[in-house]
Amino acid sequence: MNKVTIKKCSEYNKNLIKQKIYDIFNSHNFTKKLKKINRVLLKPNLLGSYEPDKAVTSHPTFIVALAEILHDYNIKTVLFDNPGGSSKFKNVIIQTGIKELAEKYNIEILNPSDMGVYKFNTDPQLVISKVFIDSDAIINLSKMKTHSYTLFTGAIKNMYGIVPGAAKANYHKLAPHPSKFAEIVVDIYSHVHKNIIFNFMDGILGMDGDGPSNGNAKKFEIILGSESAIALDYIATKTMGYNPNKVPVTTIAAERFNFDLQNIDVESDFDLDYVLEDVNIRTSKNLNLLLKILSAPFKDFVKYFFWTKPAFDSTRCTQCRKCIRFCPVSALSLPSASKAPVVDADKCIRCLCCVETCPENAVEMQKSFLAKLLM
Repeated sequence: MNKVTIKKCSEYNKNLIKQKIYDIFNSHNFTKKLKKINRVLLKPNLLGSYEPDKAVTSHPTFIVALAEILHDYNIKTVLFDNPGGSSKFKNVIIQTGIKELAEKYNIEILNPSDMGVYKFNTDPQLVISKVFIDSDAIINLSKMKTHSYTLFTGAIKNMYGIVPGAAKANYHKLAPHPSKFAEIVVDIYSHVHKNIIFNFMDGILGMDGDGPSNGNAKKFEIILGSESAIALDYIATKTMGYNPNKVPVTTIAAERFNFDLQNIDVESDFDLDYVLEDVNIRTSKNLNLLLKILSAPFKDFVKYFFWTKPAFDSTRCTQCRKCIRFCPVSALSLPSASKAPVVDADKCIRCLCCVETCPENAVEMQKSFLAKLLM
């Protein structure tokens, strides 16, 4: 029986979070396993250079609370992630507040320049940072967020961060359909799933709407934990209001690993059928549906009336060019006379990489009249 524990937690108070984490560990009898571990690699969500209150990245207080518990068990704690897009790791750990607290609480942050990669002869070829493959004990720290391309960002999707930034864009190019991209996400997860000893999901402050970076920060006031990433994602999506059997990453992973989604034990501070109130999952569901439709082999005249494409807000755009550098199909440019990037609609594959990587939330998906009617 796979188990998921859900605890109520209303604020980023280190001691409060420590108690909740201890409660989750104890509900899984996991403290016994901690006594046998010498070193743990923390895998947070460090998507980009966002402040903690944006709910895009892992909150530093959550990381510190867990690290203190690990230190109590004399476990050496190291931390690493590959940010999305062309974001520099140094800037990301500073902006997210990770660097300051890591130095204060003796958490070693691994240097990206020291990270080699393994290349796997698969189709497509997978490129994964060595440190994740070589680590015997990974604790997966995901955020509770919507995702317009995969519906949901959870524990399995968080492991997409084990891929170096440049390679991430290439997988979007190779799998422009959301369902095919979900398969690649599971392919990547499958290479490290045995190394993951525990999974947490921080929903104290999560995100709904147009996630994973352009949505709305919202207080969900919960923390979830499980030894199984699949079980955790299934229950988390159900708690957010999704039909968990229609979230592709979860269902593909369950089928791949012969996981029984109906055999999950839930221990919760809430009713077993508890669903968060006023969570906007409609935006992610509708855009996901639209992207699936547009990935179908329609005739050109249909796509002429039925389309969506990135639109840039020139009042927000700082011309940092991160979206241009990260676009997997080189569909963006910044002419000298333009105040914001220009999109080549014929090249664009609607992968949302530009939306996800923009630190200013200056990109949204513009839709035709017919597409708006669908949504």
